[in-house]
Amino acid sequence: HGLFVPVHGQITSAQLYILRRGLKAAVEKGIDGVVVDIDTPGGDLHTTLEMMKVLDRFEGETMTFVRNEAISAGVYISASTEDIYFDPKSVIGSAAVIQGTGQEVPDTMKQKIDSYLMARVRSYTEEHPHRAKVVRAMMDEDYVLELDGEVLKDEGELLSLTAKEAMKPYGNPPHPLLGAGIHEDVDSMLANRYGKDGYTIKEFEVANDNGLSNEMT
Repeated sequence: HGLFVPVHGQITSAQLYILRRGLKAAVEKGIDGVVVDIDTPGGDLHTTLEMMKVLDRFEGETMTFVRNEAISAGVYISASTEDIYFDPKSVIGSAAVIQGTGQEVPDTMKQKIDSYLMARVRSYTEEHPHRAKVVRAMMDEDYVLELDGEVLKDEGELLSLTAKEAMKPYGNPPHPLLGAGIHEDVDSMLANRYGKDGYTIKEFEVANDNGLSNEMT
């Protein structure tokens, strides 16, 4: 069984609420896999850190599907899930730690994000050996990313990747740079992962405090 959680638009407390309620319902219903459907230019870092912690506590499988873009905070959330899948035209990257307003973030917050994110990323190193270096290259202008004799990111810039670039293999044995696959939609992604009849997506509504509801499909 799988749960589909949309994380669309600027990251605010609304997305945290949806994710938290969705994962709580998944645990209650015995759902063992969650797809985080991401299309975001970034957003509030405190909220992003809480979203990462919520995903960390979930004991089932976690996957990201980058629908259009995963920029800034979108990188942190994506990298906190076990596998990252891409729409063919999607992009991911540019994850410098700055406020949504463009102001500098206090060093303590930078350190929290950096420490927690890299710990999460390192936990997936065996399956995704390049992820730590790639995420560092998306966060740190001074970091130089070189794999197989190819400089993928030089000093003075932040790494961004297209879906195709994220799937390019490096290393020996070769592993994709960042992605687990490119698919036209979530259904084809899940069919490829579990087989055509190997999954079901649960539908339910999460009501928020102002009486509106968000459909989970």
